[in-house]
Amino acid sequence: MKGSVKFGLILLGVVLVLIGLIDATSKKPIIWNRTFDAKDKNPFGAYVLRQELKHIIDQKNTTIERPLYEYLDSVKKTDANLFFYTSYFSMGEAAEDKLLDYVNRGGKAMIVAEDIDHYLLDSLGLEVDNFYGYKKGVDIKAQLRVRLMNDNNKIHYSKSDLGEVFSKLPKNATILGAITYKEFALPNFVAVQFGKGTFYLHLTPDLFGNYYLLNSASQYAYVAKSLSHLNDKPLAWYDFKANIDQYRTPLRVLLTNDGLRQAWYVLLGGLILLLVFRSKREQRAVAVVAPEPNLSKEFCGTIATLYYENGVPGNMVAKKIDYFLHDLRIRFHLDTLTLREDEFSEELAERSGVSLVETQSLIKLIARMQDAKQHDLADLKLINDTIEEFKHKAKMI
Repeated sequence: MKGSVKFGLILLGVVLVLIGLIDATSKKPIIWNRTFDAKDKNPFGAYVLRQELKHIIDQKNTTIERPLYEYLDSVKKTDANLFFYTSYFSMGEAAEDKLLDYVNRGGKAMIVAEDIDHYLLDSLGLEVDNFYGYKKGVDIKAQLRVRLMNDNNKIHYSKSDLGEVFSKLPKNATILGAITYKEFALPNFVAVQFGKGTFYLHLTPDLFGNYYLLNSASQYAYVAKSLSHLNDKPLAWYDFKANIDQYRTPLRVLLTNDGLRQAWYVLLGGLILLLVFRSKREQRAVAVVAPEPNLSKEFCGTIATLYYENGVPGNMVAKKIDYFLHDLRIRFHLDTLTLREDEFSEELAERSGVSLVETQSLIKLIARMQDAKQHDLADLKLINDTIEEFKHKAKMI
């Protein structure tokens, strides 16, 4: 027995080692998801950009890991340039109003996103469109290039579709970069003066991804020159993933406040101690004993069957009529001693909701059965069916 256990453990260890070797030596698939997250090392993550930021912007850069509204509400001066890198920029009107106010007071904000919500675009007088890389039905994607307006170098980006461009610009906008096709140039990177500050909006976030920063010197230089507009102050990188994780937890308000967080942990600790001490003081669970089943209905059914098979039809007819008259007295408060009077049938029909003709027919049948000296099974079936039909119509059952 001991030998078989030892052999099993050795076999399990060998299998685990083989699995580890296969996993370590196998070729990992490339994940092309466009996350633009500072912790992702996939081709379109932002790990390289976040690491190279200290070389591109020679300042003490920081990361914003709390909701934008709270951050902007806590800062009084415009001591940092804000940087947003995502596929879709939408912070809500309240937060974007705070952002507009921050820039209006002299701040700078760069938004690198393929899609920017209409509220911010309308506030800046901008419109965005997608030309899909086609010109008069001809696919021109392979011929598209990207350039900065202060640089004649046109760069090709083979792994990305270039299509998002600005279709409308206000007078206070400056074109900083464009997507080019032969002699045509469509702006994808602009600066918009807003109050005392400036918004920088770039519609091609792929160009800032890990793949292109490591792919060629010209593509790295493109990103560095684009970010050079923010080199006058420290850069504050807004971490979308960290803030999304905060929004997902219903305890966000508790965990972001020191006092509330400590109170929450004290409460959890107290509940755990309560459960531990209470479990020791609770008596052992008492076995649940099921009560004896009520077999009255089955007993009555058995007696009725025996009575039906061995009883006299006349006696059962009388019992059926007696029980029915008892129900009429209880349900409709009628005096059944006046059964044979016309007023009884009229009053019963009115109170039961059954037509007068059917009610009179039933009463006449009951009277005839009471007067008869002998009954057969046909009489029993007739009186039973007639009474049951009346009960259904009068909603007595």
